[in-house]
Amino acid sequence: MIEEILPGIVRMEVPLPKSPLKATNSYVILDGSRPLVVDTAFNRSECRETFLALLREIGQSPDSVDYFVTHLHADHLGLAATLARNGTTIYFNEPDLPLARPDEEYWDWMGRIYEQHGLPLRDSREAMARHPGRIYGPETDFPYTIVHDGDLLNRGGYSLRCVQTTGHTPGHMCLLIEGHDMLFCGDHMLGDITPNITMWTGMTDPLGCYLESLDRVSRLCLKRALTGHRSLIDDCDGRIRELKEHHEQRLREVISALRDGEKDAAATTPLITWDLRYDRWDDVHPVQKLFATGETIAHLQHLEARGVVRSIMRDGHILYRIASS
Repeated sequence: MIEEILPGIVRMEVPLPKSPLKATNSYVILDGSRPLVVDTAFNRSECRETFLALLREIGQSPDSVDYFVTHLHADHLGLAATLARNGTTIYFNEPDLPLARPDEEYWDWMGRIYEQHGLPLRDSREAMARHPGRIYGPETDFPYTIVHDGDLLNRGGYSLRCVQTTGHTPGHMCLLIEGHDMLFCGDHMLGDITPNITMWTGMTDPLGCYLESLDRVSRLCLKRALTGHRSLIDDCDGRIRELKEHHEQRLREVISALRDGEKDAAATTPLITWDLRYDRWDDVHPVQKLFATGETIAHLQHLEARGVVRSIMRDGHILYRIASS
């Protein structure tokens, strides 16, 4: 599907086979010199064929475009480095750069981190083996062009300003269409699902960072958010309020789960409401279980940052309990 957003700016919907996200919204700012593509899709054959066909439909090819990638996840970054040619520029943020193409040691290490939070190593290893970031990420390294908050790009007569929105990933970067109050927002905000906010090594409170980024975007007074998946957002202030309330509700559920005693994140996760179909928690797909546990960790870390809960390390496992007043 191709849809015109503004004159010279189109949305291409690239299906993501067997993914609950359904598709990635890839945007193209047409330009007489070098059009700019905002986000791609998984590095897998089905996505590649559709992406190339959509490019051809608007008269473009991989040889003619540059890329702006909002964040490191494979459903946004995966195809960019694979399709890049000599002379192609891929704009990318610096904090996400170390994880653009993680090695095998990283996945093993992350499996052990989740084990510390109570997820059995067999489950975390299976989830890491089937993780889309491992399977559908870039095939090769690439000399990305780093952009920072406030940097300006000019394409197709539009001035595009980088807006850093830390939270969904350490360096998630949006792109504001100045003068039109529209934001290419990647996964910072989504219209009918909530972005995954998970733990990140080196970040003590990713959820706190995400909530601050929502406030920052609210101050932009947007007319429309051009999302990375599914429906676009026309009531941006209303959606921001919904997202903040969603996380407040989840925080309340985490506190409730800890009222009968200390728990690790993996034991807390089944006690929280998730938008997943399952009869027994053990039946949940390993990758979805991993994502849910990561979200729980982020909420526990935020509660610890607020002084509501405390963490302790016992026998190699991280446990959380409600802080005494």
